[in-house]
Amino acid sequence: MSDAKKILSKSFIENHENINEDTAAQLIVQAAQKIKEIEKERSADEKLMAAKQIVKDINFAYASAIKYERAKISFFLEKINEIQNGEVNPSSGANSDIIT
Repeated sequence: MSDAKKILSKSFIENHENINEDTAAQLIVQAAQKIKEIEKERSADEKLMAAKQIVKDINFAYASAIKYERAKISFFLEKINEIQNGEVNPSSGANSDIIT
């Protein structure tokens, strides 16, 4: 079964099962025009634009928080690397047995 048949109602399919080529072509043009109208309405929909902005704002907050936490991880990994290489804090855990 094609995707179109999964989406369209059974009655639509039955009503158009024996359609001729010219009528099908006309209905294709009408459907394409309707798609353009719907897309234009969607792009002008203020509620949808406001909802998209809300989603964008919320996602930004989450993304910022995640970025901050990742930066902390990176910072601490660098510090651990410095400590293990003896570059800083020589009396910390990893280097405590080096200095006697």
